[in-house]
Amino acid sequence: MPLPEHSPHLGAAPGPSPAGPPGPAVDRPVVVYLAGFGRSGSTLVERMLGAAPGWTNVGELVDLARAVARADELCGCGARFSRCPVWTSVGELAFGGWSDEVLDRLVGLHRAAARQRHLPRMLARGVPSDQLTNLRTAYDRIYCAVAEVTGAYVVVDASKGPALGQALAGSPDLDVRVLNVVRDPRAVAWSWNREVTRPHATGGEARMWRIAAPRAAAQWSALQLEVQAIAGIGGPRAARIRYEDFVADPVRTLVSATTDLGVPLSADDLPAVHGGALRLGPSHGLSGNPSRFRSGEIPLRRDDSWTREMPLGSRRVVTALTLPLLAAYGYPATQRRPRPTTPRPAERDRTRGPR
Repeated sequence: MPLPEHSPHLGAAPGPSPAGPPGPAVDRPVVVYLAGFGRSGSTLVERMLGAAPGWTNVGELVDLARAVARADELCGCGARFSRCPVWTSVGELAFGGWSDEVLDRLVGLHRAAARQRHLPRMLARGVPSDQLTNLRTAYDRIYCAVAEVTGAYVVVDASKGPALGQALAGSPDLDVRVLNVVRDPRAVAWSWNREVTRPHATGGEARMWRIAAPRAAAQWSALQLEVQAIAGIGGPRAARIRYEDFVADPVRTLVSATTDLGVPLSADDLPAVHGGALRLGPSHGLSGNPSRFRSGEIPLRRDDSWTREMPLGSRRVVTALTLPLLAAYGYPATQRRPRPTTPRPAERDRTRGPR
């Protein structure tokens, strides 16, 4: 399962691809691919890793061609994609610019080679199709361009989808390590039930879609089983962290995870945590959770509101659909609702003060 130990010098420049002129002449970076289901805390994990020396985060790169560039959405730095100097330079180095032809090509390659239905064939290690080979070449060029523009030797991609992760990890020309970020599925399902605004949308107010609890639970389980299948076939070097452990002690959690991935960071490499908050500056990550666009002091919290507010029926359905993995990841199958904190009548009388 483990890949060769990390070295910042991993090969020659990528060759030409159908999407544009030859790519940038830089050494190939290590890619830490965050895999899992949405609303599991991957954005905060990605940003903290991207703040380490020699590391950079790109957000959900899978959305660059199919959403971000098309709608000219905001980069994590606050600029529109078309005006962000980093992404402009990356596009020029990789493909000669983010033309419609390049974007169409990237979207088409993803649909043809890296959707969930393609995962069984990739796990069976069949002969790569031309589309899969071209997809790998295109991503190789993007990662190398990001490394050259930012000076990084590790690129953190929070695209999350196991199929895309396996498509890239199976390339002989890419050094991909997979970090599975997992969170209690009941917290995940409750988060997907909420209405969340996308601050990076530029065409008026836009909201993230919502998913019903049963569907969220089923998708959570399916994606986690896929991630485990990738690791089980002797795939890329991999590690797993629980979001709950991360918010309790983010530095210790990421030091352990990066060591397991073969790209070790020390506590001094990571942003310090003070008073239960993390200080982060802007990054050039794309898409994803609204927390991508917050800088400065960012509170670290588990957000266990589901234990108080999630309907009992929904909780039972999610628990039933995810029960085997709940146990495997150390989550309790039952969780008591917290008792109401409203004081009893006699206690209320004592807090009213003089009459």
